[in-house]
Amino acid sequence: MVFVNELPAMNPEPNQITAAPDYETKSQVARRLNVSRRTIDNLMKQRRLPFIKLTSKIVRFPKAEVDAYLAQNFQFKANGQGRNK
Repeated sequence: MVFVNELPAMNPEPNQITAAPDYETKSQVARRLNVSRRTIDNLMKQRRLPFIKLTSKIVRFPKAEVDAYLAQNFQFKANGQGRNK
């Protein structure tokens, strides 16, 4: 009988587990950007917003990539009102 602890480690640091990236739904992104889901659909169609299409109906947005896109393409004022570059 072989136990898991006796198997050779394939990963040099087996105790180190990388965290899965944080993903958001279309509704979450729309709420965070204060826009409609239709606006998110339009940004997806224009390929202006990074997304991952899991199935024909399931879409997820990598939070870090969406944040990077927003930082690169929009300027935000102190009162929270955004402005397109």
